[in-house]
Amino acid sequence: MCSVPLIKQQIENLLKFLEPFLGFANCHMVDFFTNSCYKNFVPSDIQREINEIGEANLVNLLFRDELDGAPSLKTFSENSVKFTLKNTEVCLGVDTLITALQDWGCDNFDKFKLEMFMTAKKSHEVEVLSAVAASISEVSKTSHVVDLGDGKGYLSSMLALHNKIAVLGVDASNINTCGAIKRVNKLSKVWNNIPNAPHKSYPKKNQNSETMNVNLYKQVTQFVDEDFDLESLIVENFETTPLPLQLGLVGLHTCGNLAPNSLKIFVKNNDVKTVCNVGCCYHLITERFDESNDCDRDIGFPMSDFLTKKRLSIGRSARMIANQSVERILQSKELPNITIFYRALLQVILERFCRELPTKHVGRFKKLPESFHDYVRIALKRIEVDINITDEQIQEFYLSYEKRLNEVNLFYLLRCKLSPVIESLILLDRLLYLKERGFEEAFLVRFFDPVVSPRCYGIVALKDVFNK
Repeated sequence: MCSVPLIKQQIENLLKFLEPFLGFANCHMVDFFTNSCYKNFVPSDIQREINEIGEANLVNLLFRDELDGAPSLKTFSENSVKFTLKNTEVCLGVDTLITALQDWGCDNFDKFKLEMFMTAKKSHEVEVLSAVAASISEVSKTSHVVDLGDGKGYLSSMLALHNKIAVLGVDASNINTCGAIKRVNKLSKVWNNIPNAPHKSYPKKNQNSETMNVNLYKQVTQFVDEDFDLESLIVENFETTPLPLQLGLVGLHTCGNLAPNSLKIFVKNNDVKTVCNVGCCYHLITERFDESNDCDRDIGFPMSDFLTKKRLSIGRSARMIANQSVERILQSKELPNITIFYRALLQVILERFCRELPTKHVGRFKKLPESFHDYVRIALKRIEVDINITDEQIQEFYLSYEKRLNEVNLFYLLRCKLSPVIESLILLDRLLYLKERGFEEAFLVRFFDPVVSPRCYGIVALKDVFNK
């Protein structure tokens, strides 16, 4: 539904906008004050508009999307929205994908909402992706589905229990595998009493029955790389006849390199006929042209020949931004946690009082410190730094920088605007990788509501769909 030239042109347009802002995206909020990030990275024309309107006022205007009085900032904001995947020509809505699957022979797209043993967010994701994965399995006549990065088995258990598909769940964590086993055993005991209709998903508490469909779901603990041997695990766990097999890959929020590795397995392995993958944790992807990377395997970006020839590197902090949900932030009018401001100010203190900067990280706070003074004392203990600073000096530091809190907030929101652009680049690269290798039935799909599930985009690809 989209050609290689169209994807390349989309990437070129995106890079023209993004590349001048990669320094902005890769600066760290910890260094906001010490490296003068606002002055050095916010474009001068936007800085002038901020000076005229005021940081606090512009924060409110950003939340309301009323930027006519700040034309440079409005252009920046509109460009960031333009390169959000849902607004490109190369991304399908899930309804369009469903229509294509029905055209290819899927008789019934069966969405079923289960709310037991999972959050509302996970329920939404499983409802949609299990229906899509089951339809893909029907079209491609797959014998088994392999869930890479199975986690607690949310998606796998639905495919086995509701859709009656043989599923092998693979996860690198034995804790996750054990959790998946416990969860599916609990779920199977009540499954037959769950009303077989959408949005009615709770069984009667006084009933208890077993279902044999739980035997369709097997779990193994194993690390997955691009040379992962799927066939042996299928034969071993399902005691099935060896090759040939018809396998499908699924993954719901596969972490870091596992998403690109899933696509590489699909490309390399003739027995793998389909892939349906939603990735996450972009900051954990291994970049080919990152100077700190000393390996040439399990590369997560770039995957396409087109971007590899450009020797493009995004940067870890920029990939971290890609994990954020600008839709959720703007809808909820969400300002950054005050600890971001505190941490940037702590760095000023550390550079003032320490001969050598500490290497340990402060980390997150489960309970918000009551004041900057409390934050500093707790943080110094965490990073094992003993400096001679009084409570009065800490308070003086805070008062001297307090007026710059709105500056930090605005800077944070402007960087968040780059989130969907960076995510678009990563996912367009994955789509192009498949298209370059001749897979015409490869699609970039928006599966979920981005406010509910920020990592809402995924890749679907099928082999030989017209040869069934």
